[in-house]
Amino acid sequence: MRLQRRRLKGFDLSVGYFGLQIAFGIQSASLSRVFQGLGASVDQLALLWLAGPVTGLLVQPVVGALSDRASTRFGRRRPYILLSALVVIAALATLPLAASLVVAVAAIWVLEAAMNALHAPYRALVADTLPPEDHAGGYAMQTVFIGLGALAGACAPILLAWGGWSNVAQPGQTAPSVRVAFVAAAIAVALSVGWTVARVREPAVSATRGPEDDPGRHRRAEIVLLWQALRPVAAIQFFSWFGLYLLWVYATPVVAAQLYGATSPFDTAYARGADFVGVLFGTYNGVAGMCAFLLPGLFRRFGVARVHGAALAAGALGLAGLAVLPLASGLVACAVLIGIAYASILSAPFVLAGRAVSSATAGTFIGVMNIFIVVPQLVAGLTMGWIVAHALGGMVWPVLPLAGGLMAIGAVLSVVLPGMDDRRRAA
Repeated sequence: MRLQRRRLKGFDLSVGYFGLQIAFGIQSASLSRVFQGLGASVDQLALLWLAGPVTGLLVQPVVGALSDRASTRFGRRRPYILLSALVVIAALATLPLAASLVVAVAAIWVLEAAMNALHAPYRALVADTLPPEDHAGGYAMQTVFIGLGALAGACAPILLAWGGWSNVAQPGQTAPSVRVAFVAAAIAVALSVGWTVARVREPAVSATRGPEDDPGRHRRAEIVLLWQALRPVAAIQFFSWFGLYLLWVYATPVVAAQLYGATSPFDTAYARGADFVGVLFGTYNGVAGMCAFLLPGLFRRFGVARVHGAALAAGALGLAGLAVLPLASGLVACAVLIGIAYASILSAPFVLAGRAVSSATAGTFIGVMNIFIVVPQLVAGLTMGWIVAHALGGMVWPVLPLAGGLMAIGAVLSVVLPGMDDRRRAA
């Protein structure tokens, strides 16, 4: 009975991620499509995608730390979650109606800031409400809903196209199927985050401390311990998320051109390619959701770092294959490999570093972990436009093999860096 209650709590903690990741799935699969439909060139895409990493770098650590210190009748985390969700809903409804690139970019900055503000306190609920021995299971459960939500979001445009909505963009507009998908995402965020806010009760924070319980002293000591745990994880995260960023930005133009022969973002071939990228993104997110069920057991048996290294190696092969395999079935197989890597990327680093975290610093931990996620995306966003325009002469297909090579480096670092786990610690 106790185990059943803990599993139910993990379910309630994770439901909100379903709606949030529907929004992320639509965005990751369709944002380049939106930007190109509004007139962006392919060498501008990496720079235009910077809203996510920049706002993540600025917003998540601040909101995470503020929620650590908050004390309200509704809890530490829930007020931040609810307010951020309302802004996410408004931005999702506004973005697809943008009639210019400037308006779309402004809307995506607001959306990303709100999504990052929601993410840090939401992720911290695991450390707040579950015992340490259940953290791996809690993060894995969240990964399940992350995968399922992103699957639904990424596939929404093609499903709507099959249902009769046009998937071809007119110059200066977003395709109707994509517009409807964003509105559906706003509704999903309202329902799923509302479920978590209504169902999860945060533990009370003690208002009285003895003189020996100096919160500043304990917090400083925990942050030092946290940094020691994070150093090897940070290097692995850099190469993993650099590769993922290149996937999100360039998969649509690469697949549309390589597999469907698209030459313009306004032709039918491009629309077919963009819809198929949604299927690929949905596939890797769905696989990630399924793999999340297996990860806690694999971590215990083989060690977190070993499993993570193997998963990143699979993702490296998948990323490289997306640009060179000539058949749709082969690209789906590549997406499966990427999904294996994505499941581990969303879970393993938090398990590796999370042993140094208490509830008092959980929000800060999530914010700091996010720094190691967004820095590689910032580097990619600031450099890849020049690389595509000058070093590659405007060709984009080599970017995905480059992404695979970077993820392969992360795989090697997972098993060779000092300070990583062994099988005894993983258990």
